[in-house]
Amino acid sequence: MASDTLRAEIEADLLAWMAERHRVTSPAQLGDKARTLVAQRDAAAAARRLTKALKERGISIRPERADGMAAVTVVCTLPEAKALHAALVQCADTIVDEPAGPVRTRGQKMVDALLDLVLRPGETELPPVRVLLTIVASVATTLGGDAPGEVDGELVPAEMARQLACAFAGFDSDATAAATGTPWQEAEQAELAAWWDELERRVLAGELPDEPDPGPEPQPDDAVPGAPGQEVDWLPEPGVPRPEDTDDTHTGAAGGPGGSSPPDTAQSPDTDVQPDPELPPDTDPPPGSGWWAQADRAVEDAGAALHAARMALGHASRSVRTAVKADAATEAVWAASPAGQVNTAPDALGALAAAADAQREQLADLLDRTAGGGLADRPRIALTDAVTGALLPLTDLPGLRRAGTCGRPACRRQPQTCGHDLTGRPGLARPGPTDGYTPGAQLDRFLRARDRRCRFPGCRRRVPQAGELDHHRPYADGGETAAANLAGYCTSDHRSKHQAPGWRHDLAPDGTLTVTTPTGLTAVTEPPPS
Repeated sequence: MASDTLRAEIEADLLAWMAERHRVTSPAQLGDKARTLVAQRDAAAAARRLTKALKERGISIRPERADGMAAVTVVCTLPEAKALHAALVQCADTIVDEPAGPVRTRGQKMVDALLDLVLRPGETELPPVRVLLTIVASVATTLGGDAPGEVDGELVPAEMARQLACAFAGFDSDATAAATGTPWQEAEQAELAAWWDELERRVLAGELPDEPDPGPEPQPDDAVPGAPGQEVDWLPEPGVPRPEDTDDTHTGAAGGPGGSSPPDTAQSPDTDVQPDPELPPDTDPPPGSGWWAQADRAVEDAGAALHAARMALGHASRSVRTAVKADAATEAVWAASPAGQVNTAPDALGALAAAADAQREQLADLLDRTAGGGLADRPRIALTDAVTGALLPLTDLPGLRRAGTCGRPACRRQPQTCGHDLTGRPGLARPGPTDGYTPGAQLDRFLRARDRRCRFPGCRRRVPQAGELDHHRPYADGGETAAANLAGYCTSDHRSKHQAPGWRHDLAPDGTLTVTTPTGLTAVTEPPPS
């Protein structure tokens, strides 16, 4: 992060966030919060880093420590990597070991499935698989704000979240970008590239002023060749002999004052140059052939190089100042645009109010295209507490429209025209309990959207798609299959909850989990803000 001011602001936000928690913050939680703040507050730099990283996508191979083994590294975008890994996991789960063969781990089966799919396409018996990626993006993000999104629990820049949502919905991403005004980073990059091209053309054409900006005045005894008290090293050009250290008293030949003699291959500075045998006897040696002449030329060359360096430094300084001003002007223009106002809105309602009509229509169209089942699961709309960020209800676009109308047939057909009193309508709420041990589909979606990661303190693993929603009070002991009695765990922490002796887990109705160790230490985790 280049800006010290921005770094200080982010550090202050982190310290304030930790102070408000009033509880232990694990390094993983602090790292996630820091990455979120950096991605949101320095979105332009994040977009530049992503653009550069996209050009480095590729595959490489390197040998492993064991002879005969190697590792293949694939560098790609996070959604591509998540989809590839999920597909290989599903392929591995379909592979059955031979009865008399060795038992393979899931990782070994994933490698075998990858080799079959790549080296023997069409010959494998692996069934087709369906990959599920969960995208989490706020209303402000979908409307063009800088708040980052999530793909399967991993942070992604806002622009990537928008483009991925459009791609999943079969939506024209260019139209979305034009409506939301989101590609300001790309426009900034294009303008900056054009500006640099024009600057380079002017430099090559000599249109820029010759004199650079004046630098600081040189101080006495600065690092200048020949300054008092400094030793100057001689850097001769190829073929130019190196002179001996001389001063005003070292002017004689061998055996002269100072006791120094020049090298055998050259004359001392003040001795006569050996006559050229091809010249007439009385002819003077050519001018500029002495040692001091060579030194003068070296000094002149160094002065020309120093002047060119100062000119280049002046051009670079002016270029940097111009780029900083251009970047500030671009930020100011974007901040005044609808996307910039959306980015500074305090909540989703404020973002919708600040957005332009085209942005709101684009968001509604995006939800409409997938509300009928265009994806594996229709997009869900999470309504959260504006202060704490806690998940309240989880619904979708049809459910939101049903809750916003009186229920009459005419109002259901045209919900935007309904102006009747909605008192007594059920509204939106968290799903109720499920009869039975396994949560229903609606309750399962709500819990996974609420927790998203393993709730054990310090663990950042994703909650597996199948199972791992644990009853705090056991179902066999009368515990309900309800949101207030369920929490998501990863597989290992789910096992440790039931098998580790001396550990106690307490789950509050709002989802706050308190874990007490056998020694009496406690750690508290809350559902992540949505």
